[in-house]
Amino acid sequence: MLILFSSLVCPSFAYVQRSNTVYVYGFEESPTTESLLGYLSRSDCEVVFRRLNESSRDEFLKIVELLRVLGVEVTPPDLCIQCELLHLTWNEILMGHASPLIGFFRDGRLTAITLGTAEFEILDRALAVRSDGMKIFALDTEYSIQDDDVRLKLEELFVGESGMSMKASNLVSSISLLALADSVNPCTFAVFTALLFMALHALGKTRAAMTGLSFIAAVFACYYILGLGFIRILVAIPHVEEIVASIGLAVGVLSIGQGLNPKFKSPVPKPLRRFMEVQVSKSYVSPVASFALGVAASFALLPCSSGPYIVGIGLLSALNDPVQTYLLLTLYNSIFVAPLIAILFAVLFSGAYVRRIKTFRGTKLGLMELISGLLLAIVCVYLLLF
Repeated sequence: MLILFSSLVCPSFAYVQRSNTVYVYGFEESPTTESLLGYLSRSDCEVVFRRLNESSRDEFLKIVELLRVLGVEVTPPDLCIQCELLHLTWNEILMGHASPLIGFFRDGRLTAITLGTAEFEILDRALAVRSDGMKIFALDTEYSIQDDDVRLKLEELFVGESGMSMKASNLVSSISLLALADSVNPCTFAVFTALLFMALHALGKTRAAMTGLSFIAAVFACYYILGLGFIRILVAIPHVEEIVASIGLAVGVLSIGQGLNPKFKSPVPKPLRRFMEVQVSKSYVSPVASFALGVAASFALLPCSSGPYIVGIGLLSALNDPVQTYLLLTLYNSIFVAPLIAILFAVLFSGAYVRRIKTFRGTKLGLMELISGLLLAIVCVYLLLF
């Protein structure tokens, strides 16, 4: 909890160990390239090297031509182009003077580009540029680019459009399925129904409704804050999508095994279970107390429900657009609390549903764990394979 809180109130804390990524276009056989790659590697950068052969040359030329259109000088001003064209093609001239070409990414955004230089001082200046703007260093001249459309186009050229949006079309469905897997976890369901039944029995429908809604609001708010904290932490981990998908698959398989066990056993440690039982007995008396219970449940029941959430947060941490991240996190948590809202209205609507839910709560928690594990495993297998 302290780590997550620190990452929210002190964003720099979460980014201290975040490595930058640089994309380098150059000739592998050049001594300058070897020195350049070594220096960038020692600068805590993830280095992606692309050789100027047939496969990467087209990308290089598109980037350089776009920069030239923007007014960046990609060849020395005193160079006799006509003289050079007597012996070389235009593309060869560009490769000779604009390489090595380096794109510097921070927090998933393109922040700087260097052309035709391997000077460590200029590389340091490029590494120091933050994500609120983009600078280009070419021929001892510094350019600033403020156009977001141009920046996005350059990002697509460096990373590859497919790489930037590889899972964008599937992200909503993946997040929805993960949230659905999380929403049927038996632990939060058990705590909420126990609280709701006690409130309904002792306080009546109106106050029970207020108690239930305050619990749901607390769970939603706390899970949202937890999500923001986890995003700031997971974004610092290279290949986080593959890592969390592998962990999620293991958790899913474990949940399937627990769900198939006739004697389902909650993964929450006994001390935490006893703590939650005591808190439930105290929290039905008022909305404020039930809100506090929802806060406690959000943290105490993480061992039971964190698998799908961690996988979902891992996917969201790869997004570059904060607005999309916040919206998808809202979608996840809305789906997560939807069954609790449905149970609340069902119980308040008819006493018959109370008996059914009590029966289901006592006999079908293992089935819920099985369904949750299956959904989690399916999504993780898909993420790992595609």
